[in-house]
Amino acid sequence: NDVLIPMSAMDAVMNTYRVVVLYIYPPSAKGYNLSKLHHSFVTLVDEDYPILVGNLHVDQKTGAVSVKQTPLARQQGGNGIRFEINQHSSQATEDAMASLSWEFMPKTRTQGEIIAVKGSILADGGMAIGVDCSHVLFDGEAMLTFMRAWGQHYSGVNKEDRLVINHDRYLLSGTGETYRFPHPEFQIAPVEPLIRREDGSLAPKAVKVPPKTTEHVFHLSPANMAKLKKSKDKKIAQAQAISQPAYISTLDAITALFTILISQAREHGKNVQVSTAVNGRNRLEPPLPANYSGNAVFHALSSYTNEELQSKNFSRKKVSTSLSRVARGVRASILERDNVFMRDTVEFISNQNDPATINDNVNFFFGPDIAFTCWAKMGLYEAEFDGTKPWYAKIPRVPCMDGFVLITEALKGNDGLDVLVCLEANTMEKLKTLSSTVEYFQDN
Repeated sequence: NDVLIPMSAMDAVMNTYRVVVLYIYPPSAKGYNLSKLHHSFVTLVDEDYPILVGNLHVDQKTGAVSVKQTPLARQQGGNGIRFEINQHSSQATEDAMASLSWEFMPKTRTQGEIIAVKGSILADGGMAIGVDCSHVLFDGEAMLTFMRAWGQHYSGVNKEDRLVINHDRYLLSGTGETYRFPHPEFQIAPVEPLIRREDGSLAPKAVKVPPKTTEHVFHLSPANMAKLKKSKDKKIAQAQAISQPAYISTLDAITALFTILISQAREHGKNVQVSTAVNGRNRLEPPLPANYSGNAVFHALSSYTNEELQSKNFSRKKVSTSLSRVARGVRASILERDNVFMRDTVEFISNQNDPATINDNVNFFFGPDIAFTCWAKMGLYEAEFDGTKPWYAKIPRVPCMDGFVLITEALKGNDGLDVLVCLEANTMEKLKTLSSTVEYFQDN
C-alpha cells in the first residue's frame, strides 16, 4: 500500500542540493510558543503540504524521483516529520543575527529524509526557525512561500484567506518529445561530482578535506545602486552598435560587479563561467500557477575570459568597460531562457536515463566559476508570525560553501539589496579589500 508521488524533471535534477533557511524574529509583545509553532507546522503539512510526508525515493532502473509514502507515514502526517526545539537559547536576537549559528538548524537530514525543522526561543524572547529541505521538493521561491503559509497557520488566518498552494508538478515533467537544442548548462556524467558529507555540507567528491570557507554580506544602498545603474546605462549608450542586449537590469550589473571582484580575489588566472538562476514561473507560456510548490529554476550560462575580468583599473573608483561587457553577457544568457528553450530543457532532462545524477555544468566549488541566485521580490520578509516580521531571513552560516552568491532584500526588509557571498576564507579577505576601493560600497 505504499504510494509514490512523482516529482517533475526539474525537481529530479536538483537531487544533489538542499535549501536551508534561517528566520530570526525579534521579541514580540505576545511572546512565542514552540508548542504552537509545532502544531501550526503539522497543520501546515497536513492541510497544504502533504507532499512533504514520507521519504525521497529514486527508482534504481529509471532514475525517476518520487516521494514514497508508507501507510504509517500517511497516518502520522506532519507529526512524523522531525521537529526539534530549544526552549532556552543562550543567544539574544542581535547575537543570533551576528552568529547565524548552525545551532539554530536541525541536525543533518538522513538519507531520504525530506525536511527537518528546528525552533528556538532566544534569550531576549525572540525566535529562530531553521529549515533544511531537499531541493527536490522546493526551490527558493517555493521555500519562501512555504514560510509565509506557515506564518498564516501560526497566526490563525482563516483558511479562505490563506495562500492556496499548487502541487501540479506534472506541468514540468516533460511530454516525451525529443529535445532540439544543446544544453551546455548541464553535465550528464560529472567529472568532479558534488557529494553530501556526513555533516551535511556539500563539496567535490575528490576533495577529502575541504578548505575553510566563510560568508559575508555586502550591502548595496539605494544610492549606490542608483550610481551603478547610471554607470551601466551610460556604458550601454556607448555600446549601442554592439550586437548585445540594449537593456541590462541593475541585478545584471550587480552580477557583473561580483563576477569581476570574486574572479580577481581568487587569482586563478582562468576563464570563468557564470551560472545565473532564472525563475521560470512567469517566463513560461502559459505561466505556472500562483504558489507553485516545485522547482522552476533554469540556469543561464555565460562565459568570460580571464583577460575580461582582470582589469587592474577596476578596483579603483573609475569603472572599466568590463562591468558593462560582463553585464551584457549575463543579460544575453538570461534572454536565451525563453519559453521555447525552457520547455526544451524539461524534455532534455526527461530524456536522460538517470535525471537525478545530472549536475550543473559550473565548477563553482573551489573552481573558477560562480553560481548566482536571487531571492529579491519573493516575499522573503513577509513570513509574519502573529504579526511580527523577521529581522533576518536568509541562509545560516553554512559549514562549507564556495563560489556561491545570494542576492536578497536587506536585513529587516530595509531599503537596498544584500549580496551574500560564500568563498574560501583567504579569498574572502581579498574580496573585502577589493570591495573597499569600489565606489558602489561607499556611503558618501
